[in-house]
Amino acid sequence: MRYLERGKSFLVDLLQGQLRSSLVCKACGHRASNFDPFLYLSVPVSGSMYRVTDAIEKYLEDEVLQGEEKWFCERCKVKVEARKKIDLWKLPPVL
Repeated sequence: MRYLERGKSFLVDLLQGQLRSSLVCKACGHRASNFDPFLYLSVPVSGSMYRVTDAIEKYLEDEVLQGEEKWFCERCKVKVEARKKIDLWKLPPVL
């Protein structure tokens, strides 16, 4: 009942974490970050993975944005190749 008074949920308190998504311009080094809450992670799974941590590591790998996926850099004022990185910023008590 206390959770209803606070307008919160005990499930959110137990399961919600936070991701940081960063983009870094490969031309000038400008960085842009944003933070997003999560209740679950959809991680890639393949037959060569034997542990949950293998899937999490794959999910957190750097990605290069190029071609059609180029990023508009605020400093360069053009679309550029960029490095995208997702980090687990805040882990929930239950993962």
